[in-house]
Amino acid sequence: MARRADKVAIMANTNTASKSWPELASGVPKGLETGLRNYWYPIIQSPEVPANAPVGLKCLNEDLVIWRDGEGRARVMNDRCPHRRVKLSAGRVLAGELQCAYHGLRFAGDGSCTLIPWEKQASDLNSKLCVTSYPTEEIGGYVWAYLGDVKKFPAPPIEDCLPEELLHPDRFIHFSLPTEEWDANWLLVIDGSDTYHAVTLHAESQEHESVLRYIDPAAARAHAGKDAGASTVPLADRLIEIVETDGHGLRGISVDREGRHLDHGHRLETIRGERFNLPGMVTNVLRPVPTAAAYVSRLYQVPIDYHRTRLFRFAAWRVESDAQREKLRDLVERVVRPRQLRTAAEDRAMAAMAGDLVESRANEFLLSPDRDMVRIRRRLAEAFVAQQLEGTRAPRNERTPSRDTLVFPV
Repeated sequence: MARRADKVAIMANTNTASKSWPELASGVPKGLETGLRNYWYPIIQSPEVPANAPVGLKCLNEDLVIWRDGEGRARVMNDRCPHRRVKLSAGRVLAGELQCAYHGLRFAGDGSCTLIPWEKQASDLNSKLCVTSYPTEEIGGYVWAYLGDVKKFPAPPIEDCLPEELLHPDRFIHFSLPTEEWDANWLLVIDGSDTYHAVTLHAESQEHESVLRYIDPAAARAHAGKDAGASTVPLADRLIEIVETDGHGLRGISVDREGRHLDHGHRLETIRGERFNLPGMVTNVLRPVPTAAAYVSRLYQVPIDYHRTRLFRFAAWRVESDAQREKLRDLVERVVRPRQLRTAAEDRAMAAMAGDLVESRANEFLLSPDRDMVRIRRRLAEAFVAQQLEGTRAPRNERTPSRDTLVFPV
């Protein structure tokens, strides 16, 4: 009965967020399933946008075209020509303007129509044939777009919405992983960021022996044969202890049957500020082994449509010298990147197996460690409903990534 009571209490907390708006599923206001608009989103990595050709992709269930104008600035617009609704991403970039491939209409970076080929001069038609454009910035190796209604919800300065390491390359170094597209709804992907699944799902992919050998060969030799790591304890003999932490909420710790803590290669440091930031960023401060430099892992989860999610992931360190930068480049290639790619592949498989969003939410049985996940669900629902009913970006006190997030030097 206690287990059932836990579930009822958690589900009740989820449902209250969207009770004043029609729901697609329990705790999911209708419309949120394809994204939360009126926020800055990473759209694409900068090197993937050439100078002389447009790129088409979908975000928040909207077809977008990304291209560079005559000054090389990235531009993001709706990917439909207002004339006959063909995709502008099939067109050309000519003299810093985007030309529709079908009939040759041209558009400037602000979406205004600059040329109707059969009209000798601009007319009232030009002002009617405009394309929706979005505020766009290029920072940290990513193209960012504010996908929303800028008249109703003015775009905040992007500098107020990004982690510090992307804004100050002189004091930080970050390494981007390849962009991934997962076959899962973005809300299910966000659910997968709970802080206790790593103990089981990543038990083998995060083993720390290889990291220790790279960081401290002498310590690795001394450690050989000792029972300090989870890798020496069979999976059948491992359990999970749920603990409360400062700044990170609940988290799972690997323990043996006697309750002794095991090092499962996923040491979490204290996080200052929010671990989850709207619209879909998760922050972890990780230290693979005690002697390794802790780093910040950022994960942006961007909805493509109802069925797919695009993920942008990077790792960052605070640095004080060029020597540190070189050391970290080697560490990333030999340790961090392989580990993150392995764990991402495992998370990706779980998200896909969760199936359909509506069916998953209807049949899940939540337990007490899901408390923090439910809080994130509720924040997303509250922000969506506030925009629909109150016309505000909410909650108004939503914090951006903390400027003093712990990122230690090497």
